[in-house]
Amino acid sequence: MHAVIIDDLEEYLAGTLSLSSRHRFQAHLETCDECSKEIQGMQDVTYLFASLKPAEAVQPSPSFVARVIQEMAEAPVPSAWNPFADFAFGRRVVFASLLTLAVLGSVLVSRETAYAPLPTNPETVMANQNDSPTADRMLVTLTAYEP
Repeated sequence: MHAVIIDDLEEYLAGTLSLSSRHRFQAHLETCDECSKEIQGMQDVTYLFASLKPAEAVQPSPSFVARVIQEMAEAPVPSAWNPFADFAFGRRVVFASLLTLAVLGSVLVSRETAYAPLPTNPETVMANQNDSPTADRMLVTLTAYEP
């Protein structure tokens, strides 16, 4: 489809195109078979959709529309915090959080007891270093030292 048609297509189909633009639009459709076929197809689809609408469309009464608008105005606005407004739900969330914290804490504490405390004096530090070749000599030197 050409730019001349694309620019004014919506107004042409709606019937709101100005007179000069409509003449230019129709002149192009008379010379271009491709554009005229596409426009004819669009008009056919529009007529088919219009034929689906019942002849007597039921319009709601003004009082019904007013009631719906009033109920929508009174309805609470949905929010992510609405579930927390219920006190019972909040208690359940707090209880579940505390229970999870207790389980994780007990797992961490049970794993933590497997580690020995760090040595605090030089003799135990030297005795714990099994990989050092001079650890035995240093330990003997430290134990034999008298101030």
